[in-house]
Amino acid sequence: MRDGDAAGPAREPIVTVGVPVWNGEAFLEQTLAALAAQSLTAIEVFVADNASTDGTRAIVERFAATDPRFHYLGSDANRGIPWNWNRLLDEARSPYFMWNAADDVARPGHLAACVAALDEHPEATIAFSRVRLIDAAGATVGAMDDDGLDFLSASPAGRLDLFLARRAYQVIGYGGVHRTSVLRAGGGLPPFYGGDIALATWSAVRAPWVQVPEQLFEARHHDEQMTKLQGGDPLHQQRMYRPGLRGPFAFPQWTLNTRLLVLAATTPSGAGERARAVCAVLRRWTLPNWRFFPFDVKRNLIRLARGRYVGAYHAT
Repeated sequence: MRDGDAAGPAREPIVTVGVPVWNGEAFLEQTLAALAAQSLTAIEVFVADNASTDGTRAIVERFAATDPRFHYLGSDANRGIPWNWNRLLDEARSPYFMWNAADDVARPGHLAACVAALDEHPEATIAFSRVRLIDAAGATVGAMDDDGLDFLSASPAGRLDLFLARRAYQVIGYGGVHRTSVLRAGGGLPPFYGGDIALATWSAVRAPWVQVPEQLFEARHHDEQMTKLQGGDPLHQQRMYRPGLRGPFAFPQWTLNTRLLVLAATTPSGAGERARAVCAVLRRWTLPNWRFFPFDVKRNLIRLARGRYVGAYHAT
């Protein structure tokens, strides 16, 4: 048993949990209560508030007042998604780190199981459990296609192909527990739309991941969540990640696709693996998402015709 697993919080945390939030009062209390109830008690929880205007701060401060593991990080302005996510990584004092969206729920054994999996597999850099999908009321509405994901025995290109084919996005955003030092070496969340996909691509071609077979994480689907951005205005998409972006045009889908291809082409495992990794991106990402490339062009042309160069944005 690790120090702090059952007998109360340890002096030093084993896992740092970072919760990025903007106006998250609807679900934040459930999210934080789930973290407080983790069977692994040797944790620290930082909530990074990206200039919320609702009751977010009051919710976090209630937890912090009674549980010293909880900490509030405020901001006087919304500085975009990567800034808010990465300042959480900067705060980590523990060997393991997890981002937890402000509307998702980690079941009590999630952190303990992921840490145990990483301890058992020192070659792996990320551990993640299976994911149940819930709605705004917390009712189960489905599950991710994540049964039997084997990232341990696959080659670097094979891991990338499996990640993209099965859309195993939980490795970054839905409860994936990272080795903090490796995540920092990767630079954290990149400053462009789809940066989580790029970060996972960078990680997949460098080291194995390990799956916990139980469903121990709940990802909430609702109308206000960030995952609904893909079909939106391209300039708005980019400004969520780079609030200071100027100019009338943005091509987030082209940018993301280019970054994925570059990451695949620079796989540190020899020419053969690099070629297979590039093929994986083309087959599993470029072709399935081809409709979004002309969409970027069309929306920019519409924006140009209407003279709509400036738009409001909000980011978690």
